[in-house]
Amino acid sequence: MRMAAEYFSIGSSVAVTTCHNIEYKGEVLAFDWTSKVLAIKSEPTNGARGQSDVKLINLALVSDVKVLKEADDQPQALTNLNLPRIKNRLRDSLEEKRRQVNYVGVGVPPEGQKIFFAITKTISDVRWDGSNIIVMDEVVIKPPYRLEDCSARKSESSQALQHVRKIVSKFLQEETSQAERKSMSPSPAPSSSSST
Repeated sequence: MRMAAEYFSIGSSVAVTTCHNIEYKGEVLAFDWTSKVLAIKSEPTNGARGQSDVKLINLALVSDVKVLKEADDQPQALTNLNLPRIKNRLRDSLEEKRRQVNYVGVGVPPEGQKIFFAITKTISDVRWDGSNIIVMDEVVIKPPYRLEDCSARKSESSQALQHVRKIVSKFLQEETSQAERKSMSPSPAPSSSSST
């Protein structure tokens, strides 16, 4: 392989021919000398305005590289990272993962776990208390997790109870209709294998 330079300046225009005789042209975005990987930006193949295709090219698989135009000016300085924002996003993400770990009930039947997940799609304040589902510390759903198994923990929780019952009712209706569709769908005919 002939290389036009020992390194590539960011912003330079290059033409790269692969060992499969495919040519790529574009602007150098990055170059890593140790791994011999060149990142170039080119016109988008989908024709969309304001977008670019980015290709990572392993120079070990390249037969020719030509620098078409050297970069005129220094590359732009990298913007500073907003570390407090990154830390907040990381903290929020970890809290969400911890909450999701607590979403899995230990020793609960699959029906209870499914109802639990259905509730968490609407209400985030849901937890397990043994085999009971506790919603907003106001509603408890006990096994076998039917509509009549929903009850208010406090007398002033009737609105929360109504809301949770709607969610459970909708979930149970969807489960019933799915089961009916499965039972009505034709089962595949058993394959008969005959040896000749």
